[in-house]
Amino acid sequence: MTEKSKDLTGALDALEEAVERRQSSPDSLLSELATLLLGFPRDSEQRPRAHRMLGVVYSQMGRDADALKELSEARTLAAKLSPPNYRELGNVARAMSAIHAASGDDRLARDELVTALAFTAIGGKPDEVVRLVADVAQSELEARRFENSALLFDFLLTGNDTLMVPDYAVHSARINLVQALNALGRHEEVPAHVKVSNATLSEDDRRLRFLTQLEAARASAGLGRHDEAEGGLLVAENFLPEDPTAIDHSEFVEAVTELQEIRAGESAVESLKHLVAQYTEQDEAARIVVACRALANALLRRGDVTGALSALGCALRAALEAKLKVAGDLRTEILRRAGADRLLDLAGSKSLVGLDGERDLRFVKLRPLGHGSAGDSVLALDMGDGEEVSLRTLDLSALGEKQREAVLSKERRAYATVATLHDARIAKIRDMRLAPGGSLYTLQLRPEGPTLRDLYTAGTEPARMLSLLADTAGALSVLHRREIVHRDLTPDHVVIGRDNQGRELPVLIELGLAPVAAAPGIGGYPGVPPYVRRSRWPARRSIRAPTSTRSDK
Repeated sequence: MTEKSKDLTGALDALEEAVERRQSSPDSLLSELATLLLGFPRDSEQRPRAHRMLGVVYSQMGRDADALKELSEARTLAAKLSPPNYRELGNVARAMSAIHAASGDDRLARDELVTALAFTAIGGKPDEVVRLVADVAQSELEARRFENSALLFDFLLTGNDTLMVPDYAVHSARINLVQALNALGRHEEVPAHVKVSNATLSEDDRRLRFLTQLEAARASAGLGRHDEAEGGLLVAENFLPEDPTAIDHSEFVEAVTELQEIRAGESAVESLKHLVAQYTEQDEAARIVVACRALANALLRRGDVTGALSALGCALRAALEAKLKVAGDLRTEILRRAGADRLLDLAGSKSLVGLDGERDLRFVKLRPLGHGSAGDSVLALDMGDGEEVSLRTLDLSALGEKQREAVLSKERRAYATVATLHDARIAKIRDMRLAPGGSLYTLQLRPEGPTLRDLYTAGTEPARMLSLLADTAGALSVLHRREIVHRDLTPDHVVIGRDNQGRELPVLIELGLAPVAAAPGIGGYPGVPPYVRRSRWPARRSIRAPTSTRSDK
């Protein structure tokens, strides 16, 4: 190795910890790494490492596409060496796993983590094995497999003859172990770890000190020592950061409501929902974000992923409207919580109503809304603005090109007409998009509020129901005057919202695609049984409807 190569390698060594622990700004790290990379010859053994570090920095900046490009280059170069650089291949796989985990693709994240473990076992150093064990333990904690995470974090604390765990990793492992122990109900084991953390954490470790006090309070509450728990929360409050939207504030609010639930029986979830409503009424965006994130965590603890995603969507809307920097973090959190199975990316689709442009076309599916003549419908979260939308999917792939164009032409005209209706009782159509595979996606805003079915099931008084039904009929007449038929009208497709004066207002959602439903080559039926006229039932005995139900067509 030449003196120049030694100098370049030494400089790369110095940057490694700065990249891993984020000790410098990403922009300065990018500049230094790019300069170093120019100095290495094409066949240098250090080039894979430099590309991998560039990829890690790009991922820290949220530039995942650039990150994956650099990491793929690092993987290719490391594999071509003779022998292959297994150590670097393990580091690349670990970095890729982190990116996939942050974007919600748990399957790819797990696959890369397994690859990282295999390569690191072959050629890695002990400290790299430690990092991978910590990664696996953290993923187990986030997946709520607390027993596994507790075992792994305990191993990191006790170590063995071959693994020397650095201090910063020990501190993180201890607080994560305490979180797992509290989740398992093993509160009596927590105080000993808290005592060690308080004695070893530096004054600069404010985040870890905050989490330590928070978990100490949770353990005290779990042991029935309510006054002690309250005192712990007061200590934790001293370590809250100045940024009012920092995740610490949400964690603190959640812990406070948990203690209230234990002491007074008041549901933490209901308390947090009340806080969200209160801050929304006061139009305090930062506090809305804090309360919504706390609510999301509380719902996740109860296994309600859909509710948690909806709460995070509320936080995202508030952050975007107020132009808070936390919006990017919220998007990442939503994608991570949702997972790949709930994510729908329409980046390759084409707008049929002229809305193509630079915007986020990712949607997170919350829950199914039903199936009718216009296809399957789900409630989804628009990652562009955090709004909840009705997302209908209809497969047109069975149609020939001319037939498909004829159907789409009719739909463009129908929805262009709906878009011009300035009636608050008809939910706005946001977009219609055609995917390359032939699926048609229709996006319609879904207002907040109960459905007609919800009110009827709750035993709402007849006079109120009649008034809402009359308004619903009025909304239908607006459609009919423009020669548009809803086709999928059911009690579930009328949401009760509020107008500008706060009065109840029925809003029609889920407009059916009448021309598409009748097109040859598309399965289904015109409407949703049993809410359809008998004359339009298909000639099958499998659909039955009570004689009292009616449709608007």
